[in-house]
Amino acid sequence: MSHSDLYVEVDRSAYTNALAESSPITKTFFALSALFLCVSALSARAFIVPIILFIICTSLTLGIAKVKPHLYLDMYAYPTLMIILSCTIIALFFGVGEPLTQINLQWTTWTIYKNGVTMAINIFLSVMGSLSCLFFLVLTTSITDLSLLLRRVHIPTVLIELSILIYRYIFMFMEISHTMTTAQKLRLGGNSWLKKIREVSLLAGNLFIRTLEQGERTFVAMNARGYDGNIYALEEFPKPKKTMLAAIILFDVLIVAVIFLTLNSGVI
Repeated sequence: MSHSDLYVEVDRSAYTNALAESSPITKTFFALSALFLCVSALSARAFIVPIILFIICTSLTLGIAKVKPHLYLDMYAYPTLMIILSCTIIALFFGVGEPLTQINLQWTTWTIYKNGVTMAINIFLSVMGSLSCLFFLVLTTSITDLSLLLRRVHIPTVLIELSILIYRYIFMFMEISHTMTTAQKLRLGGNSWLKKIREVSLLAGNLFIRTLEQGERTFVAMNARGYDGNIYALEEFPKPKKTMLAAIILFDVLIVAVIFLTLNSGVI
């Protein structure tokens, strides 16, 4: 799936999922509290907590919100690859104390430590659990609802509007970059390292120029529509149900209990 298609699918999912009409306060409170607990479990080495949160958030996203499974998997593609690469490096080259195994090389002895592997596994599980919390929020809550929620908690307006514009145009410029790269390949570019370096520099320069031009066009278009320094939207969304908030608090308390019960539990 291309970057522009991914943006369209994410935006469509945020507006059309089965939880789109639910209160964004409830969804945001659940996602952020779960994210906080998932990160806290990493420092406590309670590896079972990220697994529980990943299963619950994935079940809510796919089972309750009815988000398309292929979109959910596409969201995980690049982050998972980077996480696996990073955690592999941590497992193989970091750690102290008790060795898990040693490999005798001609010039040195390569030691893989037990706590290095445990650290890598805990980080992998924590990041995957945290991503599931964020993806639940992103795929079930529109950027409009999030911006209205941020206004209600008195986040500066300029930060909210910058966030909206960045969210809107980051995918656009990724698609422009992809189009320009494809055009270079069709012209038989990249035959040598020197040509690749030159083409990357040209791509960066052209993309910077395109960014300035698009920013100017956007500003002119907003002024033509009566822009006065504020981006307005209908400030109406469902109020959170007290029972749902109480259920989320109870769930968080249970997760905290699990963290204390599995404190310093290692995978290895």
